[in-house]
Amino acid sequence: MSAQSIQRVLAHSGELQRARSLDDLIRVANSAVRDVSRYRTAWIALLDPENDANVRIIGVQGSVPSTWLNALVIPIGGDQMIQEILRGGVPVVVEDARIDPRTNKDIVAQVGNRTIINVPITLGGSIRGALGIGSFHDEGVIAPTPEELEALTLFATQLAPAFDRIRALEERDRVIAESKVLEQHLRSLERVELMGVLAAGVAHDMNNLLSVAMLTIEGMSKERLGADDASALADASRALVKMRDISRQLLTLGKPDESIRRAVDLNTRVQSTLELVRPSIPRGVKVVHEHRGAPRVEADSVQLEQALANLVLNARDAVGQSGTITLQVDERNFDDALVSQVPRSRLGRFARVRVSDTGPGLSAELKEKVFDPLFTTKPRGTGLGLAVVSRITEQHQGFVAVESEPGHGASFELYLPAL
Repeated sequence: MSAQSIQRVLAHSGELQRARSLDDLIRVANSAVRDVSRYRTAWIALLDPENDANVRIIGVQGSVPSTWLNALVIPIGGDQMIQEILRGGVPVVVEDARIDPRTNKDIVAQVGNRTIINVPITLGGSIRGALGIGSFHDEGVIAPTPEELEALTLFATQLAPAFDRIRALEERDRVIAESKVLEQHLRSLERVELMGVLAAGVAHDMNNLLSVAMLTIEGMSKERLGADDASALADASRALVKMRDISRQLLTLGKPDESIRRAVDLNTRVQSTLELVRPSIPRGVKVVHEHRGAPRVEADSVQLEQALANLVLNARDAVGQSGTITLQVDERNFDDALVSQVPRSRLGRFARVRVSDTGPGLSAELKEKVFDPLFTTKPRGTGLGLAVVSRITEQHQGFVAVESEPGHGASFELYLPAL
């Protein structure tokens, strides 16, 4: 084989290394075949790793499948040329398919085959398939020269590793696509779970506010309008507005994640979250909101309130029917010394929401697992709440930490970069 042919093959080898799909693979194969021989058409037959009785054909006369699963499947038992390649491991040449006894004459007449060449594709001494080359219709019979066969054989040796890499990329993309679908499904489940927990409390609030509005309007309808009418109407209006706000909060919580981030006041978000979850907290539980600063963060308000609601509801479950839940809002500047003390932390200035409870606390073993998805110590828990908090916080370039000792309650800290 001439040095020029070798250089041409090597040039296409670089293209093979950049191939990212089966479309790329057959495109490079066609280009290489046309460059090193007189043939215009190429295809690739590869043994099916999941069923070695079949081969899959890629790029039959320019028809390129988008994925391996879409490739044409042909049983090996019915193809004498494939069997000959597997037995001998050398190129199989059919100069004229119309008269060669190894070819299926019905298929030859339908497809228009003239010359057919199958060059083995090998890897590590094993035959993985064949590079097919040929002429069709009025191209006529084109018998290959020895130099053409050598160049095609050299190129074919590089197809197996390229194919394996592309198959791995396909599998990776499939797994990523499936994981995205599962992630979206998980997010939907998280919202449904949180909405279910809040539904009873929201219904209670709505009924109370409706009662205020209806009684006020009913009283006004029975009496003539007097001096207090303006105040009564204002009470009714405020009650109805509050009802609308609560409904909007619940509806927003159920919407798909659109992740709209803006500068928000952390204390304001804590207060709005408490208003949303308060009806779900037993009367014997005291909730304290301590302002130790007024930090602002860039966040998606819906996601932030979802994370805060999960922390408060987790504290509620810990304290039971009586106890105290304390929410502290402040800022912390993490230097090297502080970073070494707080797991998951990093250098910088962070706004912090610390949610503490007077519950039974956590053991060291439980502290290591509380943020793991599906891990729960509750009889009817799903193990999603704290995992949601961790995921949302990380999406906002923050981190979460937990402090607890058995018998001394627990404190969960949500850190977000401060503006």
